[in-house]
Amino acid sequence: MDRRTYLKSAGVATAGGLAGLAGCVGGNGNGIPTLEYNYVVPIEALGSIQGIPELQDELEHYGDEYELNVNQVSGTPDAVMGMASGEVDLAFLTTVSFGSAIEEDAVPGGITGIMMDFYDAHPDYYGSTVYSLPDSDLTDPEDLEGQTLGINALGTATHAVYVKMFSEVGLDPDDDVEFMELEFPATTAALEDGRMDAGFYPPLFASEPRDEGFTEVFTSHDAWDEMYPFSFVAATNDSLEEKDDAIAAWADDCASFFEYVQENRSEVVSLAADHFDIPEPAIDAFYLTEYDFYRQLEFETDRFDETLDELVDLGYLDEQRDWTEYITNEYV
Repeated sequence: MDRRTYLKSAGVATAGGLAGLAGCVGGNGNGIPTLEYNYVVPIEALGSIQGIPELQDELEHYGDEYELNVNQVSGTPDAVMGMASGEVDLAFLTTVSFGSAIEEDAVPGGITGIMMDFYDAHPDYYGSTVYSLPDSDLTDPEDLEGQTLGINALGTATHAVYVKMFSEVGLDPDDDVEFMELEFPATTAALEDGRMDAGFYPPLFASEPRDEGFTEVFTSHDAWDEMYPFSFVAATNDSLEEKDDAIAAWADDCASFFEYVQENRSEVVSLAADHFDIPEPAIDAFYLTEYDFYRQLEFETDRFDETLDELVDLGYLDEQRDWTEYITNEYV
């Protein structure tokens, strides 16, 4: 019986044992466990939208089986630090940050991937894209040799898109290019000011260069043979023990919430624009369209294992292992 079936049949009973402890640890004083969730990019992460008050009525178990604190952090390493400190139960991670946290035993008790968020490089959906300015001579990845490239942070999954592409065309990411770290919203300005020559654009920020005729240097479709897991939700194993029923209830809500946002896209786009103070056209241009990442909640376990082994080959992780031991589809 999977977790969702269990919830429907058991009514998410939370009595006795560790479930009773969960009501005392990290709760709101009313015996309801509070789940602390961290994300990085608004809207991109499904959980970020659950922080919009007007949409929380669509979370069936919210307020009865769990409370939810949704907080933005600057990067997945910060989310891992929060998990390590015991202050964060659930976090939006990437394959790179997840694998590194496991190898380094960064989180006492360990972590488990419990729900996918999105895949990159799906043939019918957006692939992470590196753009140069319109009419630029930088038109192919080989042209990036000797150039300054924009990235939100080194050693991240976005950085890995560059490194994977360079491995295909024979460029050394350490010696042949220079990386400039900056936040995604500042990428276009840095290109136009001449501070860098090409920049990385996730879906939320890609409509501007696409509409203004920027030069597409390469996409993740060029680097990867098939779609690969990019970001997903991980939970600390301690939280899975102490707040298991609450996390299961939240995961059950995620499944129905995912259906809701697809069926009520216009409403969600409008509310998200107000909540995150982002122009509505910018969200409308990508969210849940072909210009968005491919989204599903289930892990493709074999592909997950292959992808993290590829990160070993690219130098992000130290050794191959059975990475499927660290993820589960039990909650979806």
